[in-house]
Amino acid sequence: MPAARLLERFRDALASRTDEVDQEALAFSVDFVRLAVRALNLTEPSPEARALLAAPVRSRSGLGDEAIATLTELALAPEFRGSVDEHGLRAFGLRFGKDAARILRQEAAEELDLGGFAARYGTADSLLLLDTLFAVTALDQQIDRGEVQQLEQTARELGVDPVLVTALLQKHDPRHAAGDLRFPLEGDRVVIGRSPAADVQLSDPQVARQHAELVCAGGAWRVLDLNSGRPTLVNGRVQTSAPFDEQTVLRIGPYTLRKVGNELRGYGERSFAALTVRSLNRRIGDVVLLDEMSFTVFSGEVVALVGPSGAGKTTLLNAINGVAPADSGEVRLDGDDFHRMLAADRSLVGIVPQDDLVHAELTVEESLGYSGELRFGGDVEKGEVSREVDRVLEELDISHIRSSRIGDALQRGISGGQRKRVNLGQELMSRSTRVLFLDEPTSGLDPRASQEIVRLTRQLADAGRMVFLVTHDLTPEVMAQVDHLLVMAPGGRLAFFGPPDQATRYFRVPTADAIFGRFKEPIPPEEWAREFRESAGHRKYVASREHLLPLRAEPDDTADERVAVRRGALHQLWTLTARYARVKMRDRTGLLVLGLQPPILAAVMLVVYPKPIVSMFFMITLSCLWFGMSASVRELISDRVIWHREHRIGVGVVPYVLSKVGVLGVLVAVQCAFLYGVMHAGMGLGVDLGFVLWKATFVAILTGWVGMAVGLFTSSVWKSSEAAVGTLPLLLIPQITFSGILVSISDMDDLARAVTWGTFQRYSFDALLKCGEKMSYIYRGKWDVQGIVAPLYNLGLKPKTPATDMGIAWESLVGIHLGIIFLVLLGTVIVVRARARRA
Repeated sequence: MPAARLLERFRDALASRTDEVDQEALAFSVDFVRLAVRALNLTEPSPEARALLAAPVRSRSGLGDEAIATLTELALAPEFRGSVDEHGLRAFGLRFGKDAARILRQEAAEELDLGGFAARYGTADSLLLLDTLFAVTALDQQIDRGEVQQLEQTARELGVDPVLVTALLQKHDPRHAAGDLRFPLEGDRVVIGRSPAADVQLSDPQVARQHAELVCAGGAWRVLDLNSGRPTLVNGRVQTSAPFDEQTVLRIGPYTLRKVGNELRGYGERSFAALTVRSLNRRIGDVVLLDEMSFTVFSGEVVALVGPSGAGKTTLLNAINGVAPADSGEVRLDGDDFHRMLAADRSLVGIVPQDDLVHAELTVEESLGYSGELRFGGDVEKGEVSREVDRVLEELDISHIRSSRIGDALQRGISGGQRKRVNLGQELMSRSTRVLFLDEPTSGLDPRASQEIVRLTRQLADAGRMVFLVTHDLTPEVMAQVDHLLVMAPGGRLAFFGPPDQATRYFRVPTADAIFGRFKEPIPPEEWAREFRESAGHRKYVASREHLLPLRAEPDDTADERVAVRRGALHQLWTLTARYARVKMRDRTGLLVLGLQPPILAAVMLVVYPKPIVSMFFMITLSCLWFGMSASVRELISDRVIWHREHRIGVGVVPYVLSKVGVLGVLVAVQCAFLYGVMHAGMGLGVDLGFVLWKATFVAILTGWVGMAVGLFTSSVWKSSEAAVGTLPLLLIPQITFSGILVSISDMDDLARAVTWGTFQRYSFDALLKCGEKMSYIYRGKWDVQGIVAPLYNLGLKPKTPATDMGIAWESLVGIHLGIIFLVLLGTVIVVRARARRA
């Protein structure tokens, strides 16, 4: 065989050095150089080409320059350079006979080819060989169309992932590296695609084989989509047919194309950032959640994550995005620790859950604007935020609904598909978002809306992002937009990673959605993982990708680096408060209920109480306490999922809680001030009883704020609004029981009296009474007035002696209120922070 003879000749040439050189390294060197010469059809390579061939052999085998030069000369000899094809074998048989031809055919079959080289030496050396072939081919400063086809064929024979061909083109061809591709516009029909038969060949897996065509009629060009399943964007919008002139921007996969005179100029925008997952493992007790999960995803790719329930899809995504890291293994972005990068800048990832986490009361533009305010750095002005909003609206094709209210199931607004886009848009406000996680984005949508969302996902990936798409929709329309299927078997095991069409062949099913049925077969999950690890698909689409990591592209200069600098707490507080205030003001029904409470309760008390007696003041403070509690008891539950999403991008707990306090505090203060003001005027409290208006109003407001603080704390503890609201009676009834209005505190036993010191209502009731000088009472059917001392004594709020001791001073009672508010809000912050850590 030529390879064996070449190896023997090379050993003879080295003579005395054979004992010093590893024999396996010698065999590799011979196979590497021989296949390189044959693949490139070299006869008289230039010194530069010889140097490129020598470099990998030197690093891999340790041979010296003189030995490698000798090997190259031997490989270039006609007896070793050529290979015998079928036509040559037939000619040889006619000349020397069938027996001689059979022997030669057998030798040719046993000869190591590219596929054999990959099988013998592995993925890393296969990629090293391909990289060398690209480097030698690019010595003339560019790789022409025929050479690209030949290199693609070589990559297929070596079992190398096609996307790596694009990476190597970008690395070695200056036109791809600089983004300067030129194609003549000849004839009246120009087909654009990945196929070698296309007039404009764009070698990238994101481009369909026949993607679009340019048609000239009457001197005017039009671009037509060829229904490839991949989007054709004209001036940023998906089009099936549109005019094409020198002002038109055509986007095909990662390429931007423009017409310049009689040329079509292309600018490749593929950036080969790589997210690498290596050996992720996670267990809870004896339960395996992730088992040696490894794969690599490049920017510009959509990966559909599928598998039966309980396979670990959510666990895997949480391990990647840092929400719940794995027990062992690593996640790296371009070789750097991804989780460490996320600790510095959470905007690198965008997490879009299945539910639409948007405020129904806001418009589309307002929702995106507030999202941008919370994500951008402190040096980003509002004008810049507005421009980013415009960019996202344009990118998601929702500019026409920018002023529309979002709405929800109860309040009519935009459509479900449009809400999905707004939900996604919040994660795209930061230009530094590089990895998107979408959880069932088509759930609950009709087929047309589902296909639009998936096509949009394709466009977002084409712009350079990595997209993980959790889905159960494996219809052909969805699969046409997906680069790879990541199929998980139960126990968090990788059962397949590769293109959808390869998946159907691997699982031996007619369509992708039939893959789920294979997991019903009595095959252990460990067996699925083992079979894939030993398959050619694993070597091609998993192992080979890891060896491309040193070929990283330069960072994208268009990314807004300022997003890594988060707005300070005051900026966050201002933005959250402004948004929450707008949400509350748009809730007309809620505002109506809050607005009706004070006048209705005031009217009830004015009817019931002919004179201002002790129980009336108790009802005033109890009503104020109710205002605060009822207004706030749901507020940390209603938008908790939105808050957890924003907390992941750096929004602080204290600004979030204080934004609720600020808005609710104003609403509750207005309620309490109105209630007491009506009662003060209606009952003549200032004139007849000497109640000081500002002091009493202040006490009423403080009481409402205590109730608000208690309501927020309750809201932070419970998971559902029903549970929180159901807790209100448990909080209010003890306030009534231990306040002294039913049983005098002095008449209670020691335990009951001790409990009264922890009763909020006691201090509010006491403080309000001490704002006046006199009190009405009825004795033997007649109304009279007495000093404030007697009611305080009867309620147990004043000790028996001395007579001048009025109990707790009014100023001290105000301080107690402020202390209660602070402590309860502090507890709220602690609980909210703890929940955020567990989320």
